[in-house]
Amino acid sequence: MSKARISSVVLHIVLVALTLLAFAAVFVQALRRPAVYRMEAQPLLIQLTAAGALEENGHTVYHQTLPEYAWNQPICTISANRASFTVELDGRLLYNYQSSTFDNVGMIHWIALPDEDPSGAELTVSSSSDQLMVLMGNRSDVILYYRQISTPPLIFAFLFLILGGIILALSLMTRLLLREGHPRALRYLGILVVLMGVWVASGTPVAQLFTSRVAVMSLLSHYSFMLLPLFLLLFIRSLASREPRYLRLLTWLHLADLALRGLLQALGVAQLHETLFLTHILMVLTLLAVPWFLLTRRKTESRREVYILLVGFLLLGCCGVTGLVDYYLHTGNGYIIFFSVGVLLFVLSLLVVAVLYVYRELIKASRLQYYQKLASTDLMTRLQSRTAFEDRIGQSSVLEGSCACLMMDINNLKKANDTMGHIAGDELISDAAECVLDIFASLGDCYRMGGDEFLVLLEHISETEVLASLSSLELAINRKNLTRPFPLSLAIGYAIGYYAPIEPMLNEADRNMYQKKQQMKSRVTG
Repeated sequence: MSKARISSVVLHIVLVALTLLAFAAVFVQALRRPAVYRMEAQPLLIQLTAAGALEENGHTVYHQTLPEYAWNQPICTISANRASFTVELDGRLLYNYQSSTFDNVGMIHWIALPDEDPSGAELTVSSSSDQLMVLMGNRSDVILYYRQISTPPLIFAFLFLILGGIILALSLMTRLLLREGHPRALRYLGILVVLMGVWVASGTPVAQLFTSRVAVMSLLSHYSFMLLPLFLLLFIRSLASREPRYLRLLTWLHLADLALRGLLQALGVAQLHETLFLTHILMVLTLLAVPWFLLTRRKTESRREVYILLVGFLLLGCCGVTGLVDYYLHTGNGYIIFFSVGVLLFVLSLLVVAVLYVYRELIKASRLQYYQKLASTDLMTRLQSRTAFEDRIGQSSVLEGSCACLMMDINNLKKANDTMGHIAGDELISDAAECVLDIFASLGDCYRMGGDEFLVLLEHISETEVLASLSSLELAINRKNLTRPFPLSLAIGYAIGYYAPIEPMLNEADRNMYQKKQQMKSRVTG
């Protein structure tokens, strides 16, 4: 290493060391400065606890004497967990609630207290349930509390909704790219993730800060939860090359569960939360069936993708079982967090698999398009082949609008082959095709019909434009002949029509082309 290089490195090290030392010194000085006074928020939140059951009716009583405090819009909130209750202040009835059809665990009742100062008053809540959560405080403090406890679920809900929207956008892009045979995996995965976001958002207490339609929120929460395993099964089935009957049967069972529980609710036979165990049973069966399916398919499907899905299912299963235990033992909202974490980890594994699957499909589609183009393209001239022309006739045998059909044949090709060899003849064909493409590729379809015969189909073009294009073709041929040892010459015949069938126009153009060829031969011999 040169001395100049060594000096530069040493200088950089010294400067960096001095910078770090100066920052450390300034940071120590900043720490020694006294802290600025900050006013601490001290909200008063009172949680009423169960005081035991009354002898006359067996109801649990929640009782509290309200302290002296700067009350501002005092409010009492109750999470009743589908239980009836009454609220009294100093023996005066404030609120009487009877459990209804659409109650859910996350439902919160907001009971405003009278405008006068409630300090020293006795707040009493009586209910048939000992699982009530009763809070008392200023309205702003209570709202802040529910926002804080709802932050984790709302973060998950927002994340799921954004992620689901991105996946659905990718699904649309994939459909546009593949056009035919597009995979459905991304679409099902996107809907699954969006449903997860709807379920988490509609089940949080803070949702009631934005809408008072508690019944609608309850309905969204139940149905989005019931649809989750259905779209999970549809996603797995869309990835499989061959699906077993039990996955199809589980799909039908989930659809039957949706129909049955909805009918029972509508007819007043059983509420949605009372039949929730049916969905839970089907979810457990789904969580058992899908890993079994993956294990049995690990030899026929992509092994890497199978193992990624198995890991995702293991994480989902652990979090899901924990959430179900929390739901049945604690009857709170903690199960939403467990399910959210499990589904998020599982969705990430599904997304990896879906991306790999879509990538594979895109590769297949691109290869198919390449082979299709190869089959419909003449490799020597880059014109479309006769096979492509026949496919065109099969799709549409009529030229639209003002149209034209041009037939072209190379003059003296046999003479070029005889005198200069077949390589020179091939070069003559290639040069002729190049001239045809330069002039007509942007106007219509160009085909090589045989050894030295070319066909051009033009739509929505006037005869004046056709003649102008033929003049341009003649100029292109003349320019090409400036460097050719054997001159290129084309006999051209055309037919003009209006919404005309291709085959009659082709026959007319062919006759005109041969007449032109005979005229050109007569001029040469004459």
